[in-house]
Order: sequence, then structure tokens, then C-alpha cells
Amino acid sequence: MGDGDLVLKRAHTDFGDYEEDVIAEILARLPVKSLMRFRCVCKSWRALISESYFVKKHLSYGERGITESTPRFIFMLDPPLSLDFEALMKDDDCDGAAGGQSAVTQLDFPVPKTIPDYGWRVVIGSCNGLVCLEVPPEAIMLWNPGTRDSKVLPKPPCVINSGFNYHFFGFGYDSASDDYKVIRGFTNDLAKKIMIHIFSLKTGTWRVLKDIDYVTFKTWQGLFLNGALHWLYNLPEGGSRILAFDLEAEKFHKTIPLPCDDWFYDPLIHKNCLCVVASPTGNDSFNIWMMKEYGVKESWTEVVQFSVENYAEDYYEFRSYCTPVCILENGVVLNDKMGEYEHLLVVLSNLKEKTFKHVVEVANSMEFMTVIYRETLVSPDIHTYKTNIVS
Repeated sequence: MGDGDLVLKRAHTDFGDYEEDVIAEILARLPVKSLMRFRCVCKSWRALISESYFVKKHLSYGERGITESTPRFIFMLDPPLSLDFEALMKDDDCDGAAGGQSAVTQLDFPVPKTIPDYGWRVVIGSCNGLVCLEVPPEAIMLWNPGTRDSKVLPKPPCVINSGFNYHFFGFGYDSASDDYKVIRGFTNDLAKKIMIHIFSLKTGTWRVLKDIDYVTFKTWQGLFLNGALHWLYNLPEGGSRILAFDLEAEKFHKTIPLPCDDWFYDPLIHKNCLCVVASPTGNDSFNIWMMKEYGVKESWTEVVQFSVENYAEDYYEFRSYCTPVCILENGVVLNDKMGEYEHLLVVLSNLKEKTFKHVVEVANSMEFMTVIYRETLVSPDIHTYKTNIVS
């Protein structure tokens, strides 16, 4: 008897008045792939799996580790390729340049007929299983790779001859209003001002925030954590800090100090903690620092030290600019930029023994932002859209 048959047998057991609650409890512990199949069992199951409370229960169980919801990493968008972390770490038999391919899946990327698709796609961010993408010219989409649902958002406000340049972006969840929000940030270097376009999924509207105090952004993609989006920015006197944009208050509310005076870049999130990368000796080495207590400078801890020179000589010749993109339990996924457009993903399986386990080689014709997501039932089309703009 397969897992699906066992679930169906348990679900159809007579639990009397508690039957609906028991079925919901059983189904909420299943991965998205199974739930997509079980929507066809009957109308009541299809309705249950689409209910808002069930989607949130399933999401909560995934965050707590009750439901199978392993992180996945999108590292290509044309076509979209996803790296399954759990499958990668279980694949002990794969080595060398072909290794890791069994953990790579090509995703079905939706191409709506309402917008042109030139193959140039930029990841704005990811939150609760939803991936926010920009498909130029200025078409923005929400996409759930797990359920394959997608939605094109209303066209954002135009910025014409104002001195503002599109410079930073992000996507996250405002728990206070139960709303997903898209951020598009513009900077005016001459006027020393920032302007932000905010899209609310709940209302279907764009809002414009003007005359925000200026900073020089060092990173483009905002990382979502603790209800805020985070970017690196440069201090006027030198050095960098992390700038946080509160999605509930819709304003920049704090800057977070970095651990020391090293050259920091490429912020990450690991185990719900902010991380930053330092390159103390050059492009072929880096250290990863983790802020174990949010907002507390003293909690920064160095968790990874890496130098290409200390690893297998066969791989040393490949590197030209090596940067970490995510941390695994026993390794790091690296993006090694070999040429102007070619990329090599290298997965380090054992940092202590300094060995490479997998290498996945890909070619990417356009720059984009990589993103980590989990498979959830969250729909990009849960609200009714409007198209008015409020400024």
C-alpha cells in the first residue's frame, strides 16, 4: 500500500463529529505535490485544501517542520531550474561535473499572453512559497512554483524624466494586515532622495512614498525577515550597514551594524537569521557571519570560513569569482562566475573535510537574482484586484 492509499484509508475512517477536523489535520501534514493530487478525490477535499485557514495551517506546519517542506533554490530563469536541497544531500552516489543533476528540476514557468516575454526575468523576492518576478517591460508577476499558480499584477506607476532611477526591490509579508507587499525603490542621486512604489496584494493597489531620506544602496534585492526587508547600504564616512524597511509601518525604521570593518557583500538568510559575507583576502575566499539575535551587534558569529586554495585542485582552476548563495546543514552552495555570462554552481558537501560533493554547470544569458523558496499552498490570486494608484 502506497503513502497516498494509506492517507485515503485513514481519512475515510469514521471519526464521527470530528471527521472534518481529523481529515484537515492529516492532509495538513502532506507535501504540496500530494495535496495537488488529492484535490481530485472529492469536492469537499478540493474546497478544504483551498480554504484560507487550511493554507495557513499547512504553511505553519511547514515552518515548524511538521509538514515536509524542504528549501529549494531557483538558480536559473530561462528555463527555470530548481535545486532540491534534501535530494542533493541524499544523493551520495553523485560526484564530479555531472553530479547533482538528479536534484535539479526544471519548473513550469507561466508565460501569460498579456505580457511579452523576452527571456529576461528578474527575481524580486520570495516569501511563503510565492516568488515575485519582474518580466520587462515593467510586468510584475507572483508565482507559486509548487502549485504552478501565477498572477500578473497591475502595472506599476510610471517614472518619467524625474531624475529617479530604479535601484532596489523586495517582496514580503505584512502579518499585521495579512498582506503581501511588493517594493520598487528609486533613488535620485542629485536630489538625494528616495521614492518607493508599494503594491498591496490585499487591496490590489500601488502607493507612492516620496521624499525619503537618501542612502547609497549596495545591494538590489531585499531579504525578508522579521516583517522587514533588508539591504546593504554604504555609510557616507565609509563602511556598510544593513537597512531595514518595515512592511507594516511602510518606512525605514532601523539600521543594523555589521560585525567588523571588513568588506561585506551578499547578505543571506539562514535558520531565520541574517547573514553577511566578508571577503578578507580576495575573491577566492570568504567568511560568513550570522546575527544570531536580530538587531544585536554582539550576536554576530562567524559560521563559515572558506578558501578555494584549501580545496581540491581539480576545482581550483574553475573559479574566477566565487560567492556563496545559501548555506546547507553541511555545506554551502556557491555561484562561481566563470565568464561574463556563464555560471557554475558548486555544492560543498563537507566543510570540515574540505570536499566537493556536487557540481551543476549551467549557462545564463542574463543576470538575475537567485532565490530560495519552500513549496506551499499560498495562492497569488487570493484577493480581488483593483487597478487604482494612490499617491
